[in-house]
Amino acid sequence: MNKVYITGDKHGSLRPFFGLAEKQLADSTDIMIITGDAGYVMDDDYMLKIGTLEQLFPGTICFIDGNHENHRLLNSLPVSEWQGGRVHRIGERVIHLMRGELYTIGGENYFTFGGARTVSRFVEGVEGIDWGLGEEPTEEELAEGRDRFCKYLDRIDYVITHEAPMFARHHIDRIKRVDDDYTLPGILDEWYDLISGSSRLKKWYFGHMHTDKSVTPILRGIFNNIVEAGSEERLCWA
Repeated sequence: MNKVYITGDKHGSLRPFFGLAEKQLADSTDIMIITGDAGYVMDDDYMLKIGTLEQLFPGTICFIDGNHENHRLLNSLPVSEWQGGRVHRIGERVIHLMRGELYTIGGENYFTFGGARTVSRFVEGVEGIDWGLGEEPTEEELAEGRDRFCKYLDRIDYVITHEAPMFARHHIDRIKRVDDDYTLPGILDEWYDLISGSSRLKKWYFGHMHTDKSVTPILRGIFNNIVEAGSEERLCWA
């Protein structure tokens, strides 16, 4: 039976995977889900890093997109299907989970929605280096995401987003400006209200805020921690 692990922003770092490999903590049936800003598909030489990832981790590595990704490169890849949802397959065992999709893994359903806005992009950020075109969900993606979220509401066991609901920011020390025209955090508030009463939902994980903290019993920020889905048991990779 495969175990599903959740971890946060990696920004291209291989260190956690070297740690897991050294301690032989992962199995070929395991799945690692990164909640955005994986940072492994950034330029045309990305397959070198993907090859190293697949050597270090014997299972499957999945990631949703954050704001620090090469979205144009990701979106240029062919779309295929994996575990019931659309994906970009990066390597044999490295997969990009797309926005607004539902995946059935080990008998449980994972709803994914990547993307966020880079705070500094309108100040000193350089497109392609500090932020990527396509980082923020479009109006169409948000509408389709909400429709599918509502459609699957009673089937969702886990929600995986990069951005955090707006209310979660009041419980996190790290401060990130929210521009008046940036609607995603507020929309995720609405989605949280819709699903928070679900008897099926086990956990909603988000990245982006660089925190390892439970905001509510069902809402958890994830960063350096690697936890088994639905559990607070951590893999001690360091």
